Amino acid sequence: MTCKWVLLISVLICVVVTFLYIFFMHYCAFWLSWISVGLIQCALIGIGYFSFAYRKDQIELDEAFADDSMATYLNWITWLSWIFAGIYYIVIICNFYSLRVAVAVIQTTASFVADSKRLMFIPLLYFFITIVLATMFIAGLICVASIGEISVESYSYQTKDVIWSASTEYMFYFMCFGFLWVVAFIMAMNEFVIIVSAITWYYSDKEKPDDDGIPGDSDITTGMWWSIRYHAGTLAAGSLIVAIVWLIRIVFEYVAKKMEGAAGNNGCTQCLVGCIRCCLACFDRFIRYINRNAYIYCALSGESFCSSALNSFLLILKNAAKFGFVEGIAGVFMFIAKFFIAIMTTLISYFVLNAMVTVNSVYSPLLVIFLFSYIIAGIFIEIFDTGANTILQCYLLDITVGLCNDEHIPRSLVKFFSTQEIQEAMLKDKVAESNTPLMEGNNMA
Repeated sequence: MTCKWVLLISVLICVVVTFLYIFFMHYCAFWLSWISVGLIQCALIGIGYFSFAYRKDQIELDEAFADDSMATYLNWITWLSWIFAGIYYIVIICNFYSLRVAVAVIQTTASFVADSKRLMFIPLLYFFITIVLATMFIAGLICVASIGEISVESYSYQTKDVIWSASTEYMFYFMCFGFLWVVAFIMAMNEFVIIVSAITWYYSDKEKPDDDGIPGDSDITTGMWWSIRYHAGTLAAGSLIVAIVWLIRIVFEYVAKKMEGAAGNNGCTQCLVGCIRCCLACFDRFIRYINRNAYIYCALSGESFCSSALNSFLLILKNAAKFGFVEGIAGVFMFIAKFFIAIMTTLISYFVLNAMVTVNSVYSPLLVIFLFSYIIAGIFIEIFDTGANTILQCYLLDITVGLCNDEHIPRSLVKFFSTQEIQEAMLKDKVAESNTPLMEGNNMA
């Protein structure tokens, strides 16, 4: 409570630092991308080396440690790390062109994010919408939960029970699932607005002068309009699948707690529960990744959700190396960004804390500030990951329609190709035959 105003100020500091980092990222994205590639390799080699060195030191101190299970684990970690480092190096050598494309995509995405700073407020907008809808749903659930006969135990008049009928119980559970679906739908709308903004920026006229020196311009309102007018069904279908997966995970957690309570500290039960929990979490991430790429393909082609999901999945399989490098580099890229923003915010807040209040220990408030900053930075930086996948699909579309015949293109993706050429190519291509809103106004083709 003593530091409450410092905590509030730290949120504002985090937002400012995030915007400054995004501006800095535009100029250093190319080098940061290659540093990210090197960091992955160094991390794999480093983990193996430290495991090897620690095992060796422990054996020198006590020869009996060589027979310990920990020594076996360290040996496995050492060799697996070095084997993965070797595989990673071979993959880079064999797919160097795909790596260059991935770096160019990351560099282009950095330009998009730096040129579309107002896009940072979109997650905040949909967050407040979620809060409003959550409040409405909670009020509705309370009303539904109060439906039924009130019973009073004869021996206790302090509490009353509401006895639900079968229809009330079904209604309550239906509303709970509906809440999951609505939250997933709002998340899909937020993602779709970012996707359309990246697409309109990619295909915008780069010859027009721009005040900030970054060519191109994104259209945020177009994404909002399309998400309601043209693709609400697509977003609802994708969010329904996500809501079902969430429901399965919630039901499993309930069953898992019952199992663990009945089995006590049984190791087999805990291992089984942990494996199933890991598989469900992995499946959840897989579904959301497929959904995101389906939304991108849908925004580009105007096709239905199922068709877009299938085509985007085939596109990922066909260009697995490119998507893999983009995801890997973007992951490291975002981790560096979030960690840097959190550290800088915590450092600045340290001086603000000393100037404003006096506390016995600064470590607790600084830890809270670091965690808050990391979460806030993650919300903003997630835009980068979605934008990278969108721009990669836009580039692959350029290749597909024959606009780009040189396979050694990147050069930062040839300044994203001109709008007029894209429109002419797509008018000749079957993509233009679909009845899509993409031909509206002066947006992308």
